[in-house]
Amino acid sequence: MKVFISADIEGTAVTATREGCRPGEFEYERSRKEMTAEGVAGAEGAPGPLTVVVKDAHGPGLNILPEELPEYVQLIRSWSGSPEMMVEGLDSSFDAAFFVGYHNAAGEGGNALSHTINGGVVHRITVNGQPASEFLIYSWMAAWYGVPSVLLTGDKTLCEVGAELHPSL
Repeated sequence: MKVFISADIEGTAVTATREGCRPGEFEYERSRKEMTAEGVAGAEGAPGPLTVVVKDAHGPGLNILPEELPEYVQLIRSWSGSPEMMVEGLDSSFDAAFFVGYHNAAGEGGNALSHTINGGVVHRITVNGQPASEFLIYSWMAAWYGVPSVLLTGDKTLCEVGAELHPSL
């Protein structure tokens, strides 16, 4: 089994403010530890034997604490400019995609930190008239590669919308 995990921070269990998402700000260290822990939980919950690749998909891509990952986990940090962005490294060789710490789309309820891609620049993205979350965009990118999205963690509203998009979550 080969699993790809895209990890974000705004939908983690402890992150409640913008400051919790920014390096050097109040609560950031706590948020990044939770982001790391939720990524590890995803890796440990995947059926084995396995290869796990985790993409640090928040901000500068330097949030996950590498020393806290199991040895079998490969970590993709920072950004290369790839159009895959939050799922950089994903390809058709993976059996499943997990999305942890995700949040609802820009302009949608359920999380005070909801945004899509870059909240300071992008105010709303729609696909076929529907609000597009980062989960929608990147789970569809996974589907384009033939990789099913089987796990989504984050705010309740996003998880409800996600279950409608991918009934196998």
